[in-house]
Amino acid sequence: MKINRSESAQDDLLNPGSAAWSDLQTESVSLAPVPLDAQPNDYIKKTWAGRAYGEIGTAIASAQQADETVYIRLQWQGDGSPDAEFPDAAGVLLGGGDAIGTLGSEEQPLKMWYWADGRAEAASLTSKGPGVFSTADEESVNAAGLPGDGGWAVVIAGPLAALANGQLGVVIWNGSNDERAGLAAVSGWLDVDTE
Repeated sequence: MKINRSESAQDDLLNPGSAAWSDLQTESVSLAPVPLDAQPNDYIKKTWAGRAYGEIGTAIASAQQADETVYIRLQWQGDGSPDAEFPDAAGVLLGGGDAIGTLGSEEQPLKMWYWADGRAEAASLTSKGPGVFSTADEESVNAAGLPGDGGWAVVIAGPLAALANGQLGVVIWNGSNDERAGLAAVSGWLDVDTE
């Protein structure tokens, strides 16, 4: 995925509907459910056996960099039915290894920049598996979301240096399907190219 250099102001880059995001190269990102057998407890495994989750199969991604910050815009279609209990949410995964399909592991923890509808601020998390998240205070992240057509356009921003290994992943939760914690759709690793 190409990360374009931008001269736009931070407020424009954090706005998913800004003209700063028009005419950029985008990438279609395939996502798949986090495996049921990797979920953290038997209750989730039994409750969700035979029930579909991780239904967001594709997201459209684009990215820009300004100064030392990277801005990643994700767009996807949902079912448009809001849920009072679980919010729609998205994250950018950083790190490496083969545990991306399970949102990391104890042996291969991943960083996650996390946005959720209705949450006042983005969060920098450490992910050690489905639903095994903890706060990571070392990085300042920002995010903003814009609903539309039953889905979302979301920009998540953080330090460009976090992409030092040249990869990122995408994770999306469809709250209207009661998705939360490890019940999500996740991509594989995407190679990134910075200018």
